[in-house]
Amino acid sequence: MRANKLVYSAPMEKVLISPEELSNLIGLTYDSAFEDPQWKSLIDRITQLFPGIGGIVYGTEGDTVLPEYAHSALSQLFVEPFRIDFGINGDPRPGVGFRDAPNGHVSHSREFMDEETFLATRLYQDLLRPVGFRHSVHLKLDTRGERSAVIGFPIPDDPVADARIYDPLYKLILLLSPHVVRALQLARALALAGRSTEVYSRFLDGIILPMIVTDAQGKFLFGNAAGRRVLERGTPLSMADNGRIVLNDLEDSRRLQNKIADVDRNLAPGGLRIVAEPVPVLLSITPFRASMHEASAIDRHLLSEEPMFAIFIGQTELDAISTALLEDVFDLTPREAEVCKSLLLGASAADIAVDSGRSLKTVRNQIQIVYQKVGVSSNVALIDSLSVFRTVSSMFEDRKPKGAALSSTP
Repeated sequence: MRANKLVYSAPMEKVLISPEELSNLIGLTYDSAFEDPQWKSLIDRITQLFPGIGGIVYGTEGDTVLPEYAHSALSQLFVEPFRIDFGINGDPRPGVGFRDAPNGHVSHSREFMDEETFLATRLYQDLLRPVGFRHSVHLKLDTRGERSAVIGFPIPDDPVADARIYDPLYKLILLLSPHVVRALQLARALALAGRSTEVYSRFLDGIILPMIVTDAQGKFLFGNAAGRRVLERGTPLSMADNGRIVLNDLEDSRRLQNKIADVDRNLAPGGLRIVAEPVPVLLSITPFRASMHEASAIDRHLLSEEPMFAIFIGQTELDAISTALLEDVFDLTPREAEVCKSLLLGASAADIAVDSGRSLKTVRNQIQIVYQKVGVSSNVALIDSLSVFRTVSSMFEDRKPKGAALSSTP
């Protein structure tokens, strides 16, 4: 821990931040959200603008401060967990008030307790005072339950320095606060989408059903190969300009959004039958939890990945086979998909040749290509492999009795 005792012997002008510097800081905020460790460049620049202050990014759990994720050159304070006596004199309100504050809330140590009480705390006596700090300004990044992530700027324990620094620092952090929150959300969404795509790509592409992953607003994050082909086809699902997954019918799009909200609320899978052309399809929506192994240290602390939902696209055994979905799932050509459909319906190679007007040799070649793309070597294996595709309704149970018809209503 490095000492930071500064003495200002004469009155000094308050720190002024020019519009150009503010613009640069806003840009740096977004850059800093994507770096590792997160926010390091931002706190370094702010501590340069306000000489003598510290800058730390830390987590809390209940009334315990955890070791820092990042800190400026002058200010590593929390090298091990430290319990802050927020409930001093039996009053728990300071800690509760901070946890209940919205993300992006800017606070200062004077906000939750009077000066006399603050100076009696272990935080000041054992940590801040020995290294020359006293009060501080804090920006709350996020909270999940009892866990929070915070950026803090301790101010030198000198009345002249405090008078010079406090107001402009507090106002600057207020201006940067909405950008920090927005940058954090953007970095998290992109990191989860990119890393999940990398981590899950082979696994997802091995799933036989088209799969699309969205956030709680229904915006596309990633999908397996079959799911991406569905979106490229543009039916029955497509991606709107705002990134949301929509269906061909506006009412169906509304039902899908409502179903995602239901799954989010109930944390249980749900389903939706879409009467699409030329045949109906079934959507199974389930919560999707990405691995946090590659997430930032702050997100791993908060365990606060954005809620995500996997949408599987398939059919029921009662519906006619969709050649379009066969094309998307197995990357078949239209003719190969027709051959696959005929095989699933029990037709022989000779039957397919007669019905299509193609030679038996051509049809047999197409059957072998279908087997190769599906990854089977016989018609029996083909039917068995596609049983999952044809029975997607079993992936969710709308809590209907066995044998009950699937409803086309939400």
